[in-house]
Order: sequence, then C-alpha cells, then structure tokens
Amino acid sequence: MKHIHFIGICGVGMGSLAIMFKKMGWKVTGSDKGFFSPMSNHLRQAKIDFYPGWHPEKMKKPDLIVMGNFASLHNPEYLYAQEKKITIKSFPELVQEYIIKENSIVVTGTYAKTTITSFLAHLLKIAEKDPSWFVGGLALNLANGAHCGKGEWSIVEGDEYSTARWDLRSKFFWYQPTHLLITSVIWDHFDIFPQKEKYLDAFRKLTKALPSHGQILANQKTRPDNHIEEIIKKTSSPVKRYGKLNPKNNNDYSYQINSFSPQKTIFTVYKKNQEWSSFSTNLFGEHMIENLTAGIALGDLIGIEKEKIKKAVSSFQGVKRRLELRGNKKNILIFDDLAHSPSKAQGSLKALRLYFPQARIIAIYEPNVGNRTLSSKKFYRDSFNQADWVIIPRLSKTKTNAQQEKRLDGEELAKTIKEKNKKTLRVSYFNKDDQLVESVKKKVKPQDVVIFLGSHSFRGMIEELITEI
Repeated sequence: MKHIHFIGICGVGMGSLAIMFKKMGWKVTGSDKGFFSPMSNHLRQAKIDFYPGWHPEKMKKPDLIVMGNFASLHNPEYLYAQEKKITIKSFPELVQEYIIKENSIVVTGTYAKTTITSFLAHLLKIAEKDPSWFVGGLALNLANGAHCGKGEWSIVEGDEYSTARWDLRSKFFWYQPTHLLITSVIWDHFDIFPQKEKYLDAFRKLTKALPSHGQILANQKTRPDNHIEEIIKKTSSPVKRYGKLNPKNNNDYSYQINSFSPQKTIFTVYKKNQEWSSFSTNLFGEHMIENLTAGIALGDLIGIEKEKIKKAVSSFQGVKRRLELRGNKKNILIFDDLAHSPSKAQGSLKALRLYFPQARIIAIYEPNVGNRTLSSKKFYRDSFNQADWVIIPRLSKTKTNAQQEKRLDGEELAKTIKEKNKKTLRVSYFNKDDQLVESVKKKVKPQDVVIFLGSHSFRGMIEELITEI
C-alpha cells in the first residue's frame, strides 16, 4: 500500500483528492493549521488520519507528499520532505496525473467554474460516460469533489490562481483542455496578478495551448471590465457562444426565462435563436440559469442526448455555499454564498433581488485576500447596490510580507463600500462576532433576507444567528 501525505489537507480541493486516493487504496494522512466543517467531517467519514499543526515525526516517510499553495516554503514538513528526498507535488500536478483524460473539459473564468463543472460531471454520469472530475467545492450530486473514472472524459475546474508557492503558473495550465469553457475574464486575484495584463496573459496562453481539434465555448455577456472578447479573438480554435437570448447576438446557444419562483424556474434554450428545448430547475438566480445553459450547450456539443441533458438539469442540486439556503426561521431567510469578490457578491445579490424584490437584504461580507488591496477599491463601485445593509465582520488574518500591496482593514473596507455604492446603503463594521450576531438578531424581521458572502467559514456566526432567531 502506497502512502500519500497532504500538507494542508482541509482545503476543499486537497481534502477531495485525499478522499479519492483513500478510495483508490492508498494509505492517506494529512496535516493542517486548523480544521473546519464540512471538509473535516468528510475526512473523518472517509477514515483518513489527520492532525493539527506541522509534525514531521507524525508524517513518518510517505511515498508522495502533496502541498497546498497556502502552506509556507518554511513549513517543517515540507523541509523534512526535501531533506529526505521524498517526492513533492502540487495538487494541480496530481490532478493532471490521475484525473485528466484524453477528452479534457476545462471550465475556467472569474466566476461560475464550480457550479458548471459540477453540473457537467453530473451530466456525464447520467450519460454513462464514467467520467473523471475535479471540483473545487462540495457538489450535492457528487459523492466527492474528485474522482478517477474509467471513461475517456474528464471535467475539471480550471482555476487561474497559482499552482504552488514554488510555481506561480496558473493551475489550469496543467489540465490540457480539448474543450475549454470560458465564463468570464474579469481581473481578479490581485495578490498574484498585480497588473491586469498578467491576468489576461494567463488566459491568452491557455487558449493558444488548445490542440488543433480543440473547441472553445465562451460567454457572450459583455460588460466594461470583462475582457473575454480580446481573449478569444486571437485564438485559432473554433469558438461557440452562449448567453441570454438576444436576436442581435445570434448566439449558438441562448436562454430565456419563462417563469420563476423560489421553488422552480422554467427556462427555454435556443440554438441560433431557434427554440431547442425547455428545462426546469429549483436553483436560485438568473446567473444559475446562465451557468446551466453553458453546461447544456457543452453537453450538446459533445453529443449528449437531449433527454439525458433535461434529466441532468432537473435533478442537479447545485453546490454547497452557492446561494445555499441555510435557515428559514420566522419567515427570515438565511443564505450562505462563496462570493468573495465584488463581482461575485454583485451577482449573488442580483439573484436574490430578482426572487425577493420587496425584501430587505442584509449582506455580511468578507473578501478574499486579493480583494482587500488598495488597488481593488475601484471594483467595489455599485457592487452592493442590491443590498440594503452591508456588514463587514472582523477580517480573518492572512500572511503578508513587505513586498505585498497594503491591505484594507475592516473599517477601511466598510468605508470603501459606503463611498462607492448608493447613498441609501447602510454599511457597518463589527470587530467582535458576538456583537455582529446580536445586532442582526435585534434588527432582523419577517420578510428579510440575510446572506453571508465570502470564502471563510464566518467562525460559526451563521449557525449562531440561525439558533438565535
């Protein structure tokens, strides 16, 4: 039995890979600086041995070590592995070696990657293709976020973030796409791409890396900060487009919403503006319909039968922490969403406003590291206009060095959002979690919608608020 050890095992991607290797018959161990549900629960259920902190003596001498890109190059277990000449790999390298297949679907872009990747994996399962997949989230239709199937297809989430501390190339360069789905190209991850051109160059290189028989499916949506057009106009690969129904665009695939409610949305997909088929879903938001249309289009492009696509759409349950309804108490709805950037928060808030036009929307927001920099201030313009009250909690601590751009603290972020959004928007900052929960509990009332936006776990505030209400 081979032994694999994960440094940083509690990340969603790392934990999913660890569970996959356990199912493949490997001995799996792991370490991390802290453990949070739900991934820690999944690891325990898979009977994987893991421990807090970095302890080379506990790690022993595995055959292979996988290191997450948030662990330091001074990590004691990493240094021990180098000293003992143990093979060390990043998790994108592991995905390439054990998951990527001859037909490689890579879903990339600034947003919507996890949802579309999860849907495509679910679709190819229904189509009996026995696919492999890697999803950077907890998809409700998939037993695990990583899987090594026996079929000829793989579907992976193509993240533009860096591969590892020792390799700053984007993760998606490892995945060798034959079918590339691009949702958007909006400058993000300012800590890794301090200049916009560096961000765009990563996508340009990816499109040029496609083989001669490669295929690109790209979103038609246009907005001033979306650079998708300049990315795809120089590619030599054939490009198909998807987006909202608009006779002027003449999209290859487009959608139109027929009816919507919090329980079900009915929408029609068109090919070249000719009606193709109708679909139903219980997922929230127009952006979810757009995501499903992308998956439907790619499924059709690779030859999946229409009836199987319809079955996949109606049975797709989405991904945890993507407009996930966590509580419904006293007619007060509480959602949890991974929107850790201004553009993602804007999309989620627009989705809620569509379904709850008269509600007071309270948004508790914590951005990721890249969206705390001074240069990220401009991206907050109008991003929270669909909310009524924005609350900034105490921001989680992150590692910094002298070379990195200054980061905003919670008070500065609250001031930025107040300045760059509608004048009537109320914005608050709470340095203490219990004060935040107490304030919301006192002021929330029936018909209100509360949404937590951010990549962190909010230190139990969601669960506490649900209990208090």
